[in-house]
Amino acid sequence: MTNKFASTSQPHIAIFHVDSIPANTFTDFTQLISCDELNLQIESHEESGPYAALEWLLPTAVIVYISKSYFDGFLKEMGKDHYNLLKAGFKKLSEKVIGPSAPKITLLGSSGKISKEQLYSPVFSVLAEINSEIKFKLLISIDSSQEEYEQGIQAFLAFLYDFHLYKLDSGMIEILNSAQVINGVILLAFNQETKAIEVIDPISKRFPPNEA
Repeated sequence: MTNKFASTSQPHIAIFHVDSIPANTFTDFTQLISCDELNLQIESHEESGPYAALEWLLPTAVIVYISKSYFDGFLKEMGKDHYNLLKAGFKKLSEKVIGPSAPKITLLGSSGKISKEQLYSPVFSVLAEINSEIKFKLLISIDSSQEEYEQGIQAFLAFLYDFHLYKLDSGMIEILNSAQVINGVILLAFNQETKAIEVIDPISKRFPPNEA
């Protein structure tokens, strides 16, 4: 992902999607969040072939990318009104990328890399920039209801807001400092029981003790 943002016109928000997913999938989302001051980019690409990596680190069919500059630059100028528009936009997008209406995506990978039962959606994820080297990736539970999805997105956006404004509590900061960074990514997910964002260890979660 890093090379996509090497130019000086770095987007505040970007959508990357495989070209088998029509561009009008994102119309409601983009119409809600678009404004003159927002650098919003959409880019399609061909679907990749088999992978040789853990599926949670693979690019999903649709990725919404939120840059660091959205929180520590754009929102400071625009205020929190756009932040609320972004939440509304994600709600609209969910109608197209989660649940029964989501495109069917099958992951192909080398032996032992792709689990038989997928816990997280191969269709949709959110990638948020921490700095030029590290990003958060929000995994979406594959069996999320609409309500659970909305709770997860809102919790993630609140987490990002607090992170970039240095408002995270010391416990979460300690967890993040000890989190595994693989290929420049820290994996996160929404815990339905605690109603909070948690760090996911892709190795221990992917290969529990009885499968090691």
